[in-house]
Amino acid sequence: MKYTNLMLKSDSPINSLSISSSPLINKQKVASAFSRAAHSYEQHNELQQRSGNALLRWLPEQAEWGLDLGCGSGWFAPALKQKTKQLLALDLSPAMLQQAQRKAKIVPICADMDTQPLAEHSLDWIFANLCLQWSSDPAAWLVGWSQRLKPGGVLVFATLIDASLHELAHCWQSQGQPSPVNHFITQQRLEQYLAATGRRWQCQTATEQLTYPNLKALLLDLKGIGANRVNNAGRAGLMGKHTWQQLNLTYPVNKQGRCVATYQLAYGVIYG
Repeated sequence: MKYTNLMLKSDSPINSLSISSSPLINKQKVASAFSRAAHSYEQHNELQQRSGNALLRWLPEQAEWGLDLGCGSGWFAPALKQKTKQLLALDLSPAMLQQAQRKAKIVPICADMDTQPLAEHSLDWIFANLCLQWSSDPAAWLVGWSQRLKPGGVLVFATLIDASLHELAHCWQSQGQPSPVNHFITQQRLEQYLAATGRRWQCQTATEQLTYPNLKALLLDLKGIGANRVNNAGRAGLMGKHTWQQLNLTYPVNKQGRCVATYQLAYGVIYG
């Protein structure tokens, strides 16, 4: 399947397409993980639904060019298409883009978001729901994508920040295991990067919690959305039966006996 549209108008923002592998994040492995999760993604994307719904309110109602950045399976494509004449949808995973094309009329772009393969000053808005944490250079990501905005445009994003999945990290560490959770950006560092864009911006934080009947279900949920960079998630058998039993015994549960996963989110807006 091809992901370029030769029928685009001459003022199309697309100027090049590419997939590259960052020295910090192996983008080919990330693409493969999300492609494997393409058919299961929407069974596990509750957090993405919550954060995306929060972002929608910041978008204008009418636009010429909009971009769903890191679109995944296109869960929000129908709602986003109602807000723009032309909806671009960029993702690293071809399989995710195939799913997105079934949801709404989009212009699919299979590319690495860190290459920013769109023209500057070409987009009325950018919707970036939980994809910034997959960037190998968040500072450059914020600068580069904000440069793609037209004057008066807006970039809205949600991203995970420090202390997300802290229960998972502490549980593993209590058993002498390395934390399986990635290091997420701090709010302070994120705000420094936002200030470095030289543009007007705002940022606020929120906490979201998801609960699961057991630890295995939590790990399967992470795997189901392609979050395989939560290292070794779902590979408990390799650490031995006793260790896995101890992890299950020590993982924090709520009053209903359900395992809790806490996410710290930052919601940001950058103005063109």
